[in-house]
Amino acid sequence: MDEFLRNLIVKKWKIRNFSFTFLDVLLAVCITVTSVMLRLAVIDCTVTDWDKISAVILEFLLAVWGGILVFAYTGARIRAFLTYGVLMIYPTVIANGALWNRGSVFYAWFFLAGLYLFAKGARLRAGISVAVGTVIALFRLRISTRSLSLGWPNLYEIIGKTMFVDLFNQVSLLVLAGLLLTGVYLGVKKRVCITRALALQLFVFLAVLIPYLAPSMPAWAGYTADIGLLLYAMYRPEKFYLPMLHLIVSYSAYANAINGTSKLPMVLYAAILLAVLMDVGRDAYREALGQA
Repeated sequence: MDEFLRNLIVKKWKIRNFSFTFLDVLLAVCITVTSVMLRLAVIDCTVTDWDKISAVILEFLLAVWGGILVFAYTGARIRAFLTYGVLMIYPTVIANGALWNRGSVFYAWFFLAGLYLFAKGARLRAGISVAVGTVIALFRLRISTRSLSLGWPNLYEIIGKTMFVDLFNQVSLLVLAGLLLTGVYLGVKKRVCITRALALQLFVFLAVLIPYLAPSMPAWAGYTADIGLLLYAMYRPEKFYLPMLHLIVSYSAYANAINGTSKLPMVLYAAILLAVLMDVGRDAYREALGQA
């Protein structure tokens, strides 16, 4: 019996290039059970319907997909398992699906699928996946309001929301589109090659930038950036502070929207997001500049 247990513990299984042990499976099972219990503790706080149930199921699959994506980028088995474990118990992921019943996971899936397909060289399919995710995101983010913010601490917390509300709402998306097109133009002009590293950096940068500049962003607008920054930190462990900072802001935005109160001024959270945006943007710029 002892010999059987010893062999079971040290034995390795392999699926293509990915190997794992019995202890890895045991850890994954424990994390999964823990994540289920965390969701069951809050799932009855709001109405449970098929939209919520499907979102929760997709969150589990998203955690698996995140681990696969990290393994594709790093080849590190431990980081892949760690990504799965963290995404299963990530506070904003649990709150988004099981508590708040917001299905951001629907479009996040397509964004991460696009990133994976790009890393594998399937650029056309990657573009299609991102386009589908964008359409779903726009559909779920449709908001009819005159307020510049619905809970997400964006740029307007810093520059003010009391004046020129109509003007900001009209020109913000145009400014954002202009910045994105300018970036594309400069990339084409300088003949920047979109490497796997640069693709990940740009994905994270845009995930933070878009809700930061776009008007009328809900409190769950940072969901994609939460996941993207975690993947980025797994790819570059020295950047571990980025997902931590963003998670503080994102979770505080959820708490503010649900409870109606914020522990700190929203302008402080907006300043933290600006620092995160500048950090990731600098990394992307250096990656692109290194090709010149």
